[in-house]
This record gives sequence, C-alpha cells and structure tokens, in this order.
Amino acid sequence: MRDFHKAFYLAFVLPVLLSSCKKEQRDLEFSIDLLNTSDLIKEIIEEIQLNYADNIVREKLEIGAINGMLQVLDEHSQYIPNEEFNAYNQTAHGMFLGIGIEIKQASDGIEICSVIDESPAATAGIKPFDLITQIDGKSVLKMSPKQIASKLGADSGLKVKLTLLRNKNETLEITVQKSVIQLCSVKTEFIDDIAVIKINYFNDGTLLAMSQAIKKINAKKTTGVIIDLRNNPGGILDQAIGVADLFLSNKKIVELKSRNVEESKIVVSDKGDLLNNLPMAVLINSSTASGAELLAAALGENKRAVLIGEKTYGKGSMQTVIPIPGRGAIKLTTAYFLSPNGNAINHRGVTPDIEITPPKPTEKPEQNGKDPMLLRAMDLLHGLMAIDKTGK
Repeated sequence: MRDFHKAFYLAFVLPVLLSSCKKEQRDLEFSIDLLNTSDLIKEIIEEIQLNYADNIVREKLEIGAINGMLQVLDEHSQYIPNEEFNAYNQTAHGMFLGIGIEIKQASDGIEICSVIDESPAATAGIKPFDLITQIDGKSVLKMSPKQIASKLGADSGLKVKLTLLRNKNETLEITVQKSVIQLCSVKTEFIDDIAVIKINYFNDGTLLAMSQAIKKINAKKTTGVIIDLRNNPGGILDQAIGVADLFLSNKKIVELKSRNVEESKIVVSDKGDLLNNLPMAVLINSSTASGAELLAAALGENKRAVLIGEKTYGKGSMQTVIPIPGRGAIKLTTAYFLSPNGNAINHRGVTPDIEITPPKPTEKPEQNGKDPMLLRAMDLLHGLMAIDKTGK
C-alpha cells in the first residue's frame, strides 16, 4: 500500500505541484519584468522633463508612451483618452456630434477609412481613402490625437476646415458643418418586388432593427433581398454575428481565434432562417470592413447569398474595449476571426462571387440613377426566381 501511495504521488500529485511552481515562477518573472519596464519608462520621462529643449507636460509623455506600445501591436489597438471615452460610447449607442467619418493614423496624415451615408462629410464630397493633411490650417502631423478628435468632434466649433489629399496628387479644401448624427444602422426600401436593406454600421440596435426589417419583408410579396454592406466599417461584432444568425440554420458563422482560451470559439447559428431561404444578394466594396466582412463571409460561404462587388477591406480582428477607471480605456485586439471555411480575413478581405468595379466619378450614372452593383443584384435575383418557378 505504501508503494501505491508513492506511485500515486509521483504520477498525479507531483506533476500538479510542478505545474503550480512553474506558474508561480512565470508570475514572479512577469512581475519583475513589469517593475523593470515601469522604472525604465519613469526614468526616460524624467530625463525628458529635465533635459528636453522645451517644457513638456508629463501627461503628454505618458499618453505618447501608451500609444507607442499599442501601435507596436497593430493598427487597430489604440488608447481612448477619458474625454473621448464618452463620445466613443455614444457612437456605440448610435448618436454623436461630428462630421461622420471613421479615421486612422497614417505616416503622412489622417486616413479616412469610411464615410457615413448622408452625413455632413458625405454631403461635402469626402470619400474613403482621402488623406486629411490639415485641420483649420494646421498640419495634423503637429496635432495630438486628442486635438484631432476635438477638432472633428463635439469639443470645438460647429464648422471645421479640412485640407485633403486625394489619389496622392489632388489637393482639396473643404469646410464641413458638424451636426448631431443619428446613426441609422438599418434602412429598408422596396424597389418593385425586391427588398434592399442597407446596414450602415453595427451598433447596439442593429439586430433589433434587422428583426423589424424582416417582419416588413415577410408581410410583403417580396421575391428577393439585397443586403448592402458597402462602406460599412463594422462596429459591435456580436451584432454582426446576430444578424448572420437570422438567415442561417445550423451553420457555422465564424471562428474566433485567440491565445486566450476563453476568447477562442466556433459560433454556430440557431435553427431556422427568418426569411425562409428567400433569394439573397450581398453588396460589398473595398470599404466593407470588420463585422461587415464577417457577415458577408458567413452568408457567402454558407451559400445563403451571392456576394457582388469588390474585394473587402481586410480587417478580420476583434477589439475589446478595456476601461481604465478615471483614465479612459484601451481598445485592444484580442482575437482574429476566420470565415466558415477557415479563411483568414485579416489583411486578405472577402472576395465577391461576382466582381464589379464601381464607376469613376467622371462616368455617367447607370439607368434610372441606380448604381451597377444594385442593378446586377436585382437582375440576379429576378433570374433566380425565374429558374425557381420553371424548375430549370
């Protein structure tokens, strides 16, 4: 019996103790590294304050250090200062004061990632991929992220003058009047027998709005549905997953991959398609990003919809907002997502089934003022319905 206890200890208890010791060792090493890092940053800040040619506020150096760490990770991880955190939350709830653009830092300015439909920016002719080089006559390279956010948001005047660089060779000066932007996440219209659902952004009301749109569609004699995801920058990822679930029955929606086990999972839809397999097309373009790409891939690869348009932006990552009490928050990339077929979306995008390049601004609009992607989608759905009726 003594030998049995000894064997049991060696086989089961000892490995657990060794594992526990290793964890404690790792935690101790992490704490020491963190302490050393903290001391290094403090020492550098003190040296700057003592010896730099100009006076500089310590908080500016601290924020610079934080942004530097996050920018090393990827282009989507960022620090959200306390004064901007409330505005960030308002955007998630669908309302904010501004001009209606999503931006990111570039080496030579501020790049516009997307423009909200019918916003002041859209009305003024601002487009995705335009580069903001000056705001109110001041170079953005000499402005802090806080100053840029203030100028474009609610913390400054109601007008803002932007100097833009388009296609790397065309300089534009545009003055934009700010307004309270109510993010209408979902807009539905009926063109003859086709329902067109435009999803502008995924906020916390998108899923409810989509459910209401589906009720309207089911109440009419609709022969097909077009979901327009063009210029949709994403938003709340769970909302995009929920929208995909409305149209898929027992299908894989997405796979989230992270080094943290609790973040890694495969999401499968519930049973039932609320549109009863009504023919569907999805419009995408180069500004379709993040959650919108997830939705497009889920519907396309599960053969629930035909994807029409351009290859998408290629942001296949999930960011988690982690509040820092009294100091704002950090938006940190915590997972990447794969399409139902296991394809990586990050930096690759989603490829359409039918590729259509949008017309250049100088080209004449299509018949009836409709764009070519929308026309192609309507023709496709009518064709599918004709095949379904004839059985051929």
